[in-house]
Amino acid sequence: MEKALEHHEHASHTANHGSKLAALLVAVLAAFLAVTEQQAKLAEIKVNTNAVFAADAWNQYQGKSTRKLVSQDLASFLDTQDKPSDPALAELRAKVAAKLRDDAKRFEEDPKDGMRAIAKRAGESEEERNLALERAHAFDKAAAAFELGIVLSTASAITGSKMLIRIALGLGILGLVLGVLGRLDPEIIPF
Repeated sequence: MEKALEHHEHASHTANHGSKLAALLVAVLAAFLAVTEQQAKLAEIKVNTNAVFAADAWNQYQGKSTRKLVSQDLASFLDTQDKPSDPALAELRAKVAAKLRDDAKRFEEDPKDGMRAIAKRAGESEEERNLALERAHAFDKAAAAFELGIVLSTASAITGSKMLIRIALGLGILGLVLGVLGRLDPEIIPF
């Protein structure tokens, strides 16, 4: 009888220790989950912000492209017209055609606001958007691992299963790895 009581006390102590470990794991995983979800939200905001920046830049690019083509076409049109008999008018037409050609070149090559500079800005915004999207996906995967770890850790506290707590711990480690990769290099995550 004494041996049975001693065995019961040992089993109770072990179960209590396992429940405490499971509860502690739930708390740690929940903290990591909160941080990961916050990082995912920040990444989603960056996705949206950079998507808007890229769209705005491509709209500006299209406007510059249209203005460039109109300037080129008008300059070409002026070149096809008969020269006016009045020399002052001929000189004015030549100046207007030259200005239109200069405008077309400026619309393309202006280092601050030309089509090339705009395309570069749009491309950079698209790259930042794509990286932020990869980060959001990585953080979402990490959050899912933490959530599953919390569920299994809770189940292990109820059932006393050591296998469930080990799986929960493994999912927590997986979530941590995915979260770190999400911050450092999300593009290497294979799934």
